[in-house]
Amino acid sequence: MTSRATTLGGFITELMEKQQHSNRSLAAAAGISEGAVRNLLKYGTDTRAKDPDARTLQQVANALGVNPLRLYRLAGYLPPAPDTHSVRAEFVADVFDRLPVDKQEAVLGVLDAMADQPAVTRTVQEIRSDRLNPLAGFDLQSPHITRLMANELIAQYQMTETVDVGHIEPDAQVLQNQWKDLPQATQERVKALIRHKLSLEYDPTMVDPEWRK
Repeated sequence: MTSRATTLGGFITELMEKQQHSNRSLAAAAGISEGAVRNLLKYGTDTRAKDPDARTLQQVANALGVNPLRLYRLAGYLPPAPDTHSVRAEFVADVFDRLPVDKQEAVLGVLDAMADQPAVTRTVQEIRSDRLNPLAGFDLQSPHITRLMANELIAQYQMTETVDVGHIEPDAQVLQNQWKDLPQATQERVKALIRHKLSLEYDPTMVDPEWRK
């Protein structure tokens, strides 16, 4: 389906209109509450909307006959599709990844010299000091990195239940690194976040009364 929607709520609204679904009929088809449907329709335009859990996204995707990865992207579980970057940025990234380590070092040296933000400079310098570690320079305990790892694994294994955390394989790729190579503390933080995301349930009593209309 070709869509101009840029938010999760907008995309689901388009699908519902095309398939002539009401909030009630979609809720029944997906096996979720109408409150959850209303929340999804607000997501991306209303700051009060709760983050959708992966299980709900999977069930809604199945009900609407759409690839769940599309919903994962719009919900922020996955980074935007590559074509959201400029053609030049994609070209440079692809060339960089195929360069030998010594030439990558030369490129990073130029970036280090041109960076005008202390945080960027610090990260680049740490990357250069540990060239063989894809995650060098990044705080693996930071909520941002933990969230990226959790979302990537949820999408990669299409997890819908908390027990799916046990399916993560040692060689699974996570942010260009192998799961088994991550510190144990990081693994536990990521797994805990995944369990939390997959166990989220919508409480209809917490939904704004205006959403019920």
